[in-house]
Amino acid sequence: MPNTQRILRVLNAFTAQRPEISPEWLMADLGASRASIYRDLQQLSRVGLIERVSERGYSLGPKIVELDRQIRHSDPLLRSAAEIPAHLARTTGGRVLICRLHDDKVLCIQDTPGQHAPCAVSYERGKAMPLYKGATSKIILAHLPSKKVDELFAKEQAFIRCAGLAQTLEELHLVLKQWRSEGSVTTEADLDPHTVGCAVALMQGKRVLGSLSVVLPAQAVNPEKHARDLRELRSAARRIEARLASEHKKPPPTATS
Repeated sequence: MPNTQRILRVLNAFTAQRPEISPEWLMADLGASRASIYRDLQQLSRVGLIERVSERGYSLGPKIVELDRQIRHSDPLLRSAAEIPAHLARTTGGRVLICRLHDDKVLCIQDTPGQHAPCAVSYERGKAMPLYKGATSKIILAHLPSKKVDELFAKEQAFIRCAGLAQTLEELHLVLKQWRSEGSVTTEADLDPHTVGCAVALMQGKRVLGSLSVVLPAQAVNPEKHARDLRELRSAARRIEARLASEHKKPPPTATS
């Protein structure tokens, strides 16, 4: 296995369930020699991506925190959103989430609580969520290319069926077509009990980047408020997309001496 590929696999080995990893575990998991693993660990430690936390274990290092801060300040989607999520949280009273598509998962990149926001929701910044649970994810799934949907169903059809989304690929495509036509997805207690989530897609041209959603306690939602919140949500998403398009058209900055 090439060195770069192995180093990336070392980083990907850290999870919430496995925050600390030993060289011995990596040797067994990656099938690499002791010398190769220790060389990789030394390189990653040198730049701060991992650090030794015990006699035999390593965890992710402070460079990850530095990179996270950089993302918060430089992500084009977050820059384009700017004050919009805070305004949406004030007008709806809910918890406003901006999420991004990442491979076959959805990642929350911003969480803005309003006055009536649930104390906690399943979507947390940096936590990978499936594409077939929750309005936040489902609206992204609805805008994926058909080929991507086919591939996802082939890999995760058991989970999709268990989630009650669809039993067949044909049924799944029909559901997604309906969501695209409606322009939004609303779910109740799909992930978190006693909550209602509504979401719209964030698009860049024909490509789905992620979603903008509002989560509220179910008791705070009635038909009139839900319709009003959806209008606010759609309007906010269109403003973010317009800013993204404008940013995309700007010429790249030139180097100055």
